[in-house]
Amino acid sequence: MSKQTLSITLLSIALLFPSIILAKGGQHTGEKKMLDVTIEFYNQQGTTITNAYGVQYHHSGMVQHENKVYPSQYWGTYPLYFFGDEVGVKVTVTNSGPRATVNLQLTAESYVILLSGESGESLMQPKTAQFSVARGETKTIDFSFTTQYSPDAESGLDRFTVKLQHPNQGGGPGNAYPALIMEKEGVFCPPEYQK
Repeated sequence: MSKQTLSITLLSIALLFPSIILAKGGQHTGEKKMLDVTIEFYNQQGTTITNAYGVQYHHSGMVQHENKVYPSQYWGTYPLYFFGDEVGVKVTVTNSGPRATVNLQLTAESYVILLSGESGESLMQPKTAQFSVARGETKTIDFSFTTQYSPDAESGLDRFTVKLQHPNQGGGPGNAYPALIMEKEGVFCPPEYQK
């Protein structure tokens, strides 16, 4: 084998190796580039502000403060809902192409956010929706749900997550969820005060 042939063979292997790793990990990089997912909350009862000084709940002309300090990536302003009320949430998926039509599945879940930033108590039974979205098309799915109060579902921030997947069984090493394309998170907040 000549040096030139050996160099071409090694270069081919080097270029192929990352794509093999990505495929094994269930990382659908092509779909990630062509699909956009957004989470939108609506019908909130107020707003919650988190920062280095704790949490402030703004609702019904009142402001309440809690000395809970979350990691800095969770500092901001979020929609506020009360336990027992519906959390209005819509998920929008847009296909910017090049594939003409994509069959997809969304799986929605919600959890309390612990002060460590990790997930705590589950706030809803997982919901799924299967649908197709054509190139240039946008689909919106309403995943609204009602948070029921429990001692483990305390006041503070909560996360709403959606996993965008292909609607097959998938799975396997490096891909615990069926054909996972991407995961997105939205944050909302129920206060300690109950109506």
